[in-house]
Amino acid sequence: MKGTTLRISLPAFLFAASLPALAVTSTFDTDAEGWSAQGDIEGPLTWSATGGNPGGNVFIDDLTTGGVTYFVAPSLFLGNFAGALGSQLTFDLMQRYPGGPNQFDAEDVILSGGGLTVVYDTANNPVNNGWTSYSVPLSPTGWRLGSLSGATPTDAQFLAVLSNLSALKIRAEYQTGADVGYLDNVALVPEPAAALMLLSGIGCVAFAARRRQRAAV
Repeated sequence: MKGTTLRISLPAFLFAASLPALAVTSTFDTDAEGWSAQGDIEGPLTWSATGGNPGGNVFIDDLTTGGVTYFVAPSLFLGNFAGALGSQLTFDLMQRYPGGPNQFDAEDVILSGGGLTVVYDTANNPVNNGWTSYSVPLSPTGWRLGSLSGATPTDAQFLAVLSNLSALKIRAEYQTGADVGYLDNVALVPEPAAALMLLSGIGCVAFAARRRQRAAV
């Protein structure tokens, strides 16, 4: 962000790189697993034991009041996810609506943390009455700061978000008018090698910058 200097020490990068690769998932096979809704619908989701991809799933019946509704992740997906840098956020979506398509654009995935928010626009909306699988990279490429028109976050800014993740939201509403959004198979599955390469690269840049500062004193 303009006018903001993000200072992250080399030891902090090395610590983040050493974090274990812990996968967190929601398959919704037994219940809604603490997921909720935000937007036209506020509060718990509706859970179904059948109709998922496969098994159970959760869904939101849009009230069509003009806002954008999101699936909101529970505490399992929040906290320090620095070790997920360079991996993927994956999930399955489906929408159901009557008549023809009347789609609109909005932020599809929202991550907040460390005083920053980054948003992502997927390449395509989920199909009508069928499941669509998504794999969103957990690295700065493709993400924007604050809104879809914002700047690309730096590596350090994106790491700051993941290191103190306070919100993860996935869009549930794509159709103007009556529609139902479905979610299944959400997963954060870190890839330690990719995260280590990214973290090491950022750490080297930070270390070189610190050496230049000391030399100038």
